[in-house]
Amino acid sequence: MDKLLEIKDLKVSFFTHAGEVKAVGGISYDIGHGEIMGIVGESGSGKSVEAYTIIGLLQSPGKVVGGEVIFEGENILDYTPEQMEEFRGNKVSMIFQNPMTCLNPVYTIGNQLTEALLCHKKMEKKVAWDKAIEMLELVGINNPDKRMKQYPHELSGGMRQRVMIAMGLICDPMLLIADEPTTALDVTIQAQILELIRKLQKERQMSVIFITHNLGVVAEVCDKVSVMYAGKIVEQGTVDDIFYNPSHPYTLGLMRSMPRVDAKEYERLIPIEGNPVDMLNPPEGCGFGARCEYCMNICLRKEPPTIDLGNGHRSSCWLLASKLAGEANHE
Repeated sequence: MDKLLEIKDLKVSFFTHAGEVKAVGGISYDIGHGEIMGIVGESGSGKSVEAYTIIGLLQSPGKVVGGEVIFEGENILDYTPEQMEEFRGNKVSMIFQNPMTCLNPVYTIGNQLTEALLCHKKMEKKVAWDKAIEMLELVGINNPDKRMKQYPHELSGGMRQRVMIAMGLICDPMLLIADEPTTALDVTIQAQILELIRKLQKERQMSVIFITHNLGVVAEVCDKVSVMYAGKIVEQGTVDDIFYNPSHPYTLGLMRSMPRVDAKEYERLIPIEGNPVDMLNPPEGCGFGARCEYCMNICLRKEPPTIDLGNGHRSSCWLLASKLAGEANHE
């Protein structure tokens, strides 16, 4: 089986007193064994909601209203709570966004690391303890015997993030979801953490979903990229497709707002004008239309079609559709 995970037309909404917030509006993609998929987009685009849905941690008032999440041929949205508990940790695990708040302050590092092994692998305490020490060594934490007995507040931010990675990998998952794992860290530690994730992924042939808003991270770590905006995937493709042949105005906007080390001369960064979409009252047409410099009348009235550009490169844009139609007519 080539595909480990398939997301098919996934729709997730939050039903609030103010109305329905369509956080994820019908996204689709797949990940093969040993692949790293980058999910890119600004805050509020639905990246983390999608991740929590995959791992079964979507909180009320959030609800899946459509679509499928196929893992090794099974729709995990049909799992019972017991099946989901077995699935989570054993086959898929997650590195959460903020290591400063995700570790329990009243339990030691050793206590939190061995819990997953005792629960999922049914190991004896001594074996689980030794395995946890081994994992801390693997993620580059010095003096692991001492760290096992310490509490989270006694460790630095970088060390806590490494503990979170160790926790995510300790049960040898087939899929790791990393939700902005370097956001709270300084640049030097970020580079070390990225290198570590890449190294462990290669050694274990693990699939990874890497959620970030940092395109530099995507270029360094990922094989494929899905660009999200307003709960939808607006462009999808390989890293080379997205960086060297971007076709959606939002992707182009992200590129222009990012400094380039290969620039031959000084280039002014161009921000994306306007504000993100109000997901309580999403527009009828393209979600990015109101902020797009190429916006046409049809963009505000109808959702754009998804154009297949070949080799898995897809983009949803009326400008691209009209350009391709014009080329076809010209021929």
